[in-house]
Amino acid sequence: MLKPKGKESSQTTYMNYAATSLHKPQPVIDAVTNYLQNNNEITPQRSYLNFSGQNIIFQGREAVADFFHAKDSSKVIFTQNITLSLNMILHGLLQTGDHVITTSVEHNAVMRPLYLLEQEGVEVSYLACDTAGELTPEKIESALQKNTKLLVMTHASNVLASVLPVERCFEIAHKHKLLTVLDTAQTAVFLPIDQQSSHIDVLAFTGHKSLLALTGIGGFILSEKAAHQMQPWLTGGTGLFSDSVVQPDILPDKFEAGTPNNVGILSLKTSLEWIKQIGIKNIQESEQALTQQFLSGLKGMPLKILGNTDITNRVPVVSVVPQQLEVNELTQFLYEDYGIITRHGLHCAPSAHKTAGSFETGALRFSFGFETTTTEINHCLTALEKILIKGGN
Repeated sequence: MLKPKGKESSQTTYMNYAATSLHKPQPVIDAVTNYLQNNNEITPQRSYLNFSGQNIIFQGREAVADFFHAKDSSKVIFTQNITLSLNMILHGLLQTGDHVITTSVEHNAVMRPLYLLEQEGVEVSYLACDTAGELTPEKIESALQKNTKLLVMTHASNVLASVLPVERCFEIAHKHKLLTVLDTAQTAVFLPIDQQSSHIDVLAFTGHKSLLALTGIGGFILSEKAAHQMQPWLTGGTGLFSDSVVQPDILPDKFEAGTPNNVGILSLKTSLEWIKQIGIKNIQESEQALTQQFLSGLKGMPLKILGNTDITNRVPVVSVVPQQLEVNELTQFLYEDYGIITRHGLHCAPSAHKTAGSFETGALRFSFGFETTTTEINHCLTALEKILIKGGN
């Protein structure tokens, strides 16, 4: 990307938190630095020298289970990201002849695995959300078939920002004995999530976004029922039962193969502790206020806002389609002249854009995080006004 060159862009303004967090909290930086400087990469499976790696993994599972109110930390499975998690989950739970239900606003992390599974004989039904990305839960019952096994859905769209009625949807699914899978990429931290009370059989998460951990760490949490039914999709060394070519059936070894990402797990454990100290409610209120400030400032500007503008039912994401410029042009002006970093295009969610009617144009997405300030929101609004209304690009 070109460097900012405008007179108002001496510093960059980061507005792409839906993709990844910009900075990590200082305790995370300190923990990771100490870990690397003290050569803690030696795992007990490789050597008798140091057992700190195993302690980190155990403590990481405990922290994740506590954060999402999971019953059993042994059912916390670590992966490299939520995309791998969803692939493992969907391929591990579905087989030829099964039927799965999902929504029309899913990310490609769900859509592409389901497409592959369709080629292998799995049937897929897509529940249509309205143009604002909202879903009527009762549509689930009309999509049911005798072979329906699973409902998988995102908690909130990374394009439309709408929060889907997960608890009601999963309640209906459980009434019909379906397994439920939730993609929390856009909601972890912003919304409190309780795996048990929300009827979630498999909760998939990623570390590098709002959870403020390093890249390369994610995972999923299984219910007892899902853990029993799911088959391993990724197999290999576990450090245990090495005399057998069969993947161990005990948890978490059943779904974890290869060298674990200890430093990533440590970063996640530390970030979750930091988030709990700050308070999820405090983070939510701050980011809701920023979203309201931004949406209010957009009124009267020549652009279309995607999704519902009710901040009580949306995550801190605002996608817009300008009426007078191409999306990529506006993105470029914002960065080159004002130092504002956003994300444009289809956001790896073409189905969500088709739902919203923005597939042909794509959209420009602003997304806010724990470091975003009211001053930065004002800077973005001023830049948009100058570009779209006053022609100051």
